[in-house]
Amino acid sequence: MKSAGTKSTLPIILIFSACIITVHARDAWPTNTRTSLAKRIGLAKPDAEDPNSKPPEVAPIMQRVLQAAKRPAEPPAQAAPSPTTPRDAVPAVKTADFYLKDGRLIYGKLITEDRNKITVEQIEGSKIIVATYSKRDIDPRSIQTKTITESRYYQDLAEYFAGRTWDFEDDPDDFIQAIRCYERTKRLITGDSEMNRQRIAEIDRKIAQLTADRELWTKQVESRAKLKELEFQAEYETRLVQLEERLDARIKQIDQTLEKLNKTVTTVQENQQKLEQVIPAMEQDLRRRLDILGSDVEATRRMMDPFSFYGPYPYGYRRYRPRGY
Repeated sequence: MKSAGTKSTLPIILIFSACIITVHARDAWPTNTRTSLAKRIGLAKPDAEDPNSKPPEVAPIMQRVLQAAKRPAEPPAQAAPSPTTPRDAVPAVKTADFYLKDGRLIYGKLITEDRNKITVEQIEGSKIIVATYSKRDIDPRSIQTKTITESRYYQDLAEYFAGRTWDFEDDPDDFIQAIRCYERTKRLITGDSEMNRQRIAEIDRKIAQLTADRELWTKQVESRAKLKELEFQAEYETRLVQLEERLDARIKQIDQTLEKLNKTVTTVQENQQKLEQVIPAMEQDLRRRLDILGSDVEATRRMMDPFSFYGPYPYGYRRYRPRGY
């Protein structure tokens, strides 16, 4: 503590002594102002015998003190960054796009890849899903991969979902996904550069716009639902009459179909009865004709060989014998 106090008070004492010497030197100057002024600007030559014409002598140590006091204070030196300190790495993702053999295009963030399969995070409608594809189903010449920053990837996703809004199909999911991706993009932007600040301000503006659009969408959906309800109530009686007319027309059509079906069934029954009556008569007529044919054959045989029991037939041939023989 004593050494520190001594070092701090020594310059003050030296400066104070220099001020006292300067005051005494001013008092020793001549009283004649015109002559003194002429000597200062160099118009008059100083007298050799005048002791006041010589400048006061200052000790060398005091000169160093005065020069040090007049010298401006130097700012504290900043520590130079260590050359071994690594720079902050920018987060990046690897994307892949390829065609399947059935012609579909697949694009998304590449998660894993080996010689048998590829797993990507892709968009399906208003959802982000993870799918795995076999290398056998992929056209190997169409596989392309590239690396982009993670903030740019999520910003592209946010713009995709923001573009799907206002089609009244999964709009709540689209609004939520777009705002979520913009928020994640903003968190991934690092650095205090002017470009990054402008980019963050632009993302904040888009988030505010999406939030306002979602509130407006909610109000319009509620209004739309109320209008549809009022429209249904206004057309309730008309639609009820139309439904009754359609129902009556369908009932009449069913009655006509049943009537035709009953007529068809009646016709089939009549035909069946006729067949049942005709078949026995046909059978009797066929038997009668066969008997007549057999009698004619036997009469013809007797005329040809009246004394032969077997007739002119080879041995072992069983001839036809009509009934009654």
